[in-house]
Amino acid sequence: MVKSDVISATKANRLYWLGRYEDRVYMTLHLLNKCCDKMIDGHPDEYSHFWQRLDSAGCYQTHEDFTFGMLYDDTNPSTLISAQNNAMNNAILLREDILSETLSYLEMSVALIKRCKEEKATNISKLQPVIDWSLAFWGSAEQRLQNHKALAIMMIGRNVENLDMLLRFDYSFRRILLAYNSLKRYFRDVNHIVDDNILQQLDGLLTEELFDLNNAEYKNKLIKYVNLLVRV
Repeated sequence: MVKSDVISATKANRLYWLGRYEDRVYMTLHLLNKCCDKMIDGHPDEYSHFWQRLDSAGCYQTHEDFTFGMLYDDTNPSTLISAQNNAMNNAILLREDILSETLSYLEMSVALIKRCKEEKATNISKLQPVIDWSLAFWGSAEQRLQNHKALAIMMIGRNVENLDMLLRFDYSFRRILLAYNSLKRYFRDVNHIVDDNILQQLDGLLTEELFDLNNAEYKNKLIKYVNLLVRV
């Protein structure tokens, strides 16, 4: 018997946010690693730029507090542990769709992050397996999630988060455009969740002639529209 590919609004929301949170895990570790390298190389104030770009709740006073907080502060929604816990919470409710094999990568990541927190570990290399398991999670999801619309929604969440983070951290126009085009590839299967007006606004703004992330008004408008693009 063929299962229906109809997806409820509640499930669509969970799929979308699973995609966003799990990509946030990957990007947070990737960007935090770069930030810590700059601090080691003689730019100790780099941490303040990092958390300000994320609009995070924690104003950390030292780079040691910053590193520990951005990894393990579960009261701050912008941290690694918050993103991984939120991804896990959505994945548990989607277990029948993504299957236990896919969920296991998130379970391992949660366990490792909690163990490193208990050890007060701020050496980011100890958390490298979290990056590896995040990539494995996506490979497993693509293989096991048989409902192509469900997969598309989760991948839209992943790509929206990626685009949001690249904009916040001032990546080049080429990288931003590649991320935007990657996102739009998934719209054809689930275009009912996309706000066409917002999409047109983004198409008009993301041109090489207009692109200037040093312009705060322009940058904030892009980030705002990216986060309003999907209706779930």
